[in-house]
Amino acid sequence: MNILLITHAFLPDIDGGVIVAYDYANLLVKQGHKVTVLSKKYRNPLTNTLFKYVQVPNRYGSYFWKYNFGCFLHKMNIEEYDFIILNQSPTPIIAGAYFPEKVLKKTIPIIQGLEVEYIYRNRKFLSNLFHIFLRFKPLHKKCLLACKKVISVSEFHKQKVIEAAKLESISSKFQVVYTGIDKDIFKPILSDFRDKFGVYHKEILITVARIEKMKGFSEMLGIFQRLTAISKDYLWVIIGDGSYMLELKEEIRQNNLDNSVMLLGRKKREELGYYYSAANCFWLLSNYDECLPLVYLEAQSCGIPAVGRNKGGTKETILHNKTGFLIDSEEECLDILLNQRYKQIKSSDLKIFSDRFDKTEAVKQLIS
Repeated sequence: MNILLITHAFLPDIDGGVIVAYDYANLLVKQGHKVTVLSKKYRNPLTNTLFKYVQVPNRYGSYFWKYNFGCFLHKMNIEEYDFIILNQSPTPIIAGAYFPEKVLKKTIPIIQGLEVEYIYRNRKFLSNLFHIFLRFKPLHKKCLLACKKVISVSEFHKQKVIEAAKLESISSKFQVVYTGIDKDIFKPILSDFRDKFGVYHKEILITVARIEKMKGFSEMLGIFQRLTAISKDYLWVIIGDGSYMLELKEEIRQNNLDNSVMLLGRKKREELGYYYSAANCFWLLSNYDECLPLVYLEAQSCGIPAVGRNKGGTKETILHNKTGFLIDSEEECLDILLNQRYKQIKSSDLKIFSDRFDKTEAVKQLIS
């Protein structure tokens, strides 16, 4: 089939939605489909792709991305595509604004981000006025009502969007397709990380995430400070970068944790298995209502238990007391780490659970 995948952002940007678009494009090509990816324009775009990659010029500026895409799509023969996959929350708005009804019926929006907070319940006054002026909400809803089907990455996010957009009448059109994990990258491997850094006897806790305050780093640092006050056996390895990095570094310094926290910055996706495999436990106490945070699944696929908050889509990425722990309080988290309850988790249970999240099966369900 001839498939167009429209994503607002793409590589070299890094976030969950971008990775989903990249993985789906590659998998669709490997299954014999002709794939074109359309995204905003980058100075250093991705090259040597299996799929055709087209960029939209930033004609009207980044704030008016709807018009940038609209002008570009006007010149394309969008009716030639069998399916049009819409990735990230801005793309159904674009489709609702510029696609005729018969083309909308071929679209498959993937809801996996801030549809509710960004479009349906935006509490920022000026941003909300801007969205009302550009008709974001009715255009997004128009697309969901007319599309072939709506893909949600979790049951939690599916219900959240249906409720916020008042789409109970078409709830049967929503299909949950869990994003798959790349088992060629995320698998247990022999890692010399401990020997390389001289931390062989440490209990290593690892976090891979954007370094943003809402990701829970301040609370985690407080827990870790209490943990290391009782035992010096722990090392916290943090991989990622973001707006909270400088503040986090200062908090680490002020709490005299420089020798107990290792900030490694951003790493390539292909390198993450090396770090996961060296750790004892993954933890991330995000304060977001995450849709389906893949990092918990990546860690478990590499053979280590995960600890996350008992909320949002995180609840669908961890089997409590079986592959990790879903916590409701900081005290509960401290108890798990201090008593090393993660060592009770069986590697066989981690494998059985993570094997459910299969990329090949996910892409088959996407266009079925």
